[in-house]
Amino acid sequence: MKVLLIEDNPDHLELIKECCLGAFADDCQIDIFTMLSAGLEALHVGDFDIALIDLCLPDSNIENTTTALKELKTTVPIIVLTSLQYDDVGQRMIKDGVQDLLPKESLHQTLLQRMVLYAIERKHHQVELENRTVNQQTFCRSLSHDFKAPIRNVGQLTGLLKEQLAERDVLDSDDLFLFENIESRLQTMNYLVEGLYDYILTDHIAAGNEAIDLNQIITELQQILSSDNKINISIKSHSFPPIKGNRAQIFMLMQNILENAIKYCDVDPIITITHANINKRAALNAVLSHQIKICDNGIGIDNRFINDIFEPFRRLHSDFEYQGTGLGLSTVKRIMNNHKGEVSIQSEQGKGTCITLEFP
Repeated sequence: MKVLLIEDNPDHLELIKECCLGAFADDCQIDIFTMLSAGLEALHVGDFDIALIDLCLPDSNIENTTTALKELKTTVPIIVLTSLQYDDVGQRMIKDGVQDLLPKESLHQTLLQRMVLYAIERKHHQVELENRTVNQQTFCRSLSHDFKAPIRNVGQLTGLLKEQLAERDVLDSDDLFLFENIESRLQTMNYLVEGLYDYILTDHIAAGNEAIDLNQIITELQQILSSDNKINISIKSHSFPPIKGNRAQIFMLMQNILENAIKYCDVDPIITITHANINKRAALNAVLSHQIKICDNGIGIDNRFINDIFEPFRRLHSDFEYQGTGLGLSTVKRIMNNHKGEVSIQSEQGKGTCITLEFP
């Protein structure tokens, strides 16, 4: 067992060394550092089985150490050494990727041995999961690129054939109808590839903690959607406070909702977006949430299907009525789950739909 130990307290050093030697006997090599910078440098270049790191060091206070460990990229499992008064800090660090926390006051060799072995096993599974995630992201990019290229080529060849037949003056109305159907199917295939890419990738992108300006996103989307659809789209919105999350995902979420509101509307779309702060009960505490409602004047949804509408590929209309993939709202659901939020729908046929988003 090769151990990296970053600790500056001489008494704690002796205690931890004794526990390590007792836990792993002769098969134990301990490299000791009293400075965080030197210890992390050794971690990057060395071959260690476990790293035991104190939070408070001569060259790094608790805040700086927690930040450094949060940003650390390593396959070596890390156990944070804590004092009881810093136990809450250690708990937060576990959420940021540290394998475990070890209270010095209760340290003994049996506990240390068990925690180190468990930490190594957990880190092994974490690295496997991260590698699988990278592979899936690569697959998503390949899916988008490799599938869209032949779809685009088929579209180009179909367009060329249509032009040549038109030049020979042999195209009749039935032929034109068939070409329109081919173009429509190709567009549907393209939407499906894009929808699958967004749907699969959503779970593999962290929600993040950046402050997101919803006002700017709505303005950008209004310009894009008005240009793409070449119709009069009215979007009425309030001034929104910032919400925390991943901007790319929130943009995708709002785009899917607004595109649905426009698509499933037989008149000029009127979309109203409002915001309210609400108190949600979480265990025994009240938690303030952002509630965003997006209401439209579209065709509405039969209440019999409200509970099914978030299922992947669930469609209530044929492509002849309204083009789509059935992935838009399921992607919305996944993004809200990724942001630890909730989404719900209220709708009435012929009177429009309201989608409610609640962000913590």
